Amino acid sequence: MDYGVFSLFPIFITLVLVFIWKNVFLALLTGILSASVIVGCFTGDFLCGPQSIATVFQDESTAMTTFFVLMTGAVMTVVSRSGGVEGLVRYSTEKRKLVRSPMAAQLLSFVLGLLLFVDGTSSIAIVSMVGKPFFRTYKISREKLALIANSTGSAVAWIVPFGSACAVLTTFFSPVSAQLGLTQDPFSVVLSSVVFQFYTIALLLFLLLSILFRFQVGAMKTTGQPEEETEAYVYETRIKDRTRIRARTMLVPVLLLVLSIFALLLITGQGNLASGDGGTAVFVSGLFTLLVTGVWYRVRRITTVSTYTMWCVDGMKKMFDLVLILVLAYAFGHLLSTLGTASFLAQYAQMVPKSLMLVVGYLTATLIAYATGTSGGTAAVLVPVLVPVFVPLGIPAPYVLGAIISGAVFGDQNSPISDSVILTSSMTGVRLMDHVKTQMPYALVAWGTALLGYMLLGFTCV
Repeated sequence: MDYGVFSLFPIFITLVLVFIWKNVFLALLTGILSASVIVGCFTGDFLCGPQSIATVFQDESTAMTTFFVLMTGAVMTVVSRSGGVEGLVRYSTEKRKLVRSPMAAQLLSFVLGLLLFVDGTSSIAIVSMVGKPFFRTYKISREKLALIANSTGSAVAWIVPFGSACAVLTTFFSPVSAQLGLTQDPFSVVLSSVVFQFYTIALLLFLLLSILFRFQVGAMKTTGQPEEETEAYVYETRIKDRTRIRARTMLVPVLLLVLSIFALLLITGQGNLASGDGGTAVFVSGLFTLLVTGVWYRVRRITTVSTYTMWCVDGMKKMFDLVLILVLAYAFGHLLSTLGTASFLAQYAQMVPKSLMLVVGYLTATLIAYATGTSGGTAAVLVPVLVPVFVPLGIPAPYVLGAIISGAVFGDQNSPISDSVILTSSMTGVRLMDHVKTQMPYALVAWGTALLGYMLLGFTCV
């Protein structure tokens, strides 16, 4: 079924309502209902919207990722109430003086985001969890933490050769490569495209420079700690024996979570990290971390089994609002796929001069990703559509893939309906639109740099 321009209506309605109401839950729900009406008018199926919400958990990977978010909330709560957060901050700032300045706190979060390249969800969650107490200690705005967590979580996976995102891109590109009769190995082409992901590279470099040279851009200049946090931070520690407050109470669970994700990716990928099952890895590692941490806390007599269980439940409760929004975001994305929104937008990228094709591909990917809130979905649509058009005209495949991923990462990182933006906002405690507003100037600098790069590449190398 061809829905034509009507496929754009739910996106327009949702984005407008997000900015007017500043309530992403109601905006997504309205977008789902409007998409349901459009599909119903063409096919008679007016219940596809509510059904799309109910069927979200039919996809195993989506279900496991969603439950991982709940378990992340549990991990954040138990390491805080057990004294782990307090112990880590005091060890790093007072005892060993490992983190002695606002710059060091930001660099710690930035480097951690680079290291957690395997999965964007776990990267955002862990960077937020580890970075939050240090940002509070040095009175750095939560908006800056959100910027660092989202920028690294959304971008790094696409430029690391053995990351999950590169594996997905190789999957998208392989049948296209066979169709075009390309002799080079698909993974080698994807690997070559990394240097042409101008937006991702520019974003990470600009973010690093802003940390090293201590400058703020745009709305970030006016951010600061909320009134209640301008005084000394009160830790959530719930144990009476102060001698049991140790940094390792937080470090062990976090390291266990990270290492188990890597291990499970290797196991599910039969030794190949890039081929691992990301959904299974994050779900099982979250569950494993909570169980082992509970046993360890009990053996060390930090808490009782019943109290630990209560901490886990309380942590999951904190994430319930986020889970509801993520479910709606997944359902909305499914409906946009049904409407063929991305394909409708992509068809106009083919009617341009050869020297401007990379620019148009980049702009198309930006528009689709911003409208749909997904980088992977954008790549899934544009790789089989644009690569077969651009490559026969003499534009190298790595150029095309680089432009597509650059635009996709920008849109996914900045769209108010993106699951990574919603997750970052919730994890760092920043209002959704505040996060979008403060992050956008940094992203636009990188986006403009990348746009100039594709213009030069198109006029000089194509």
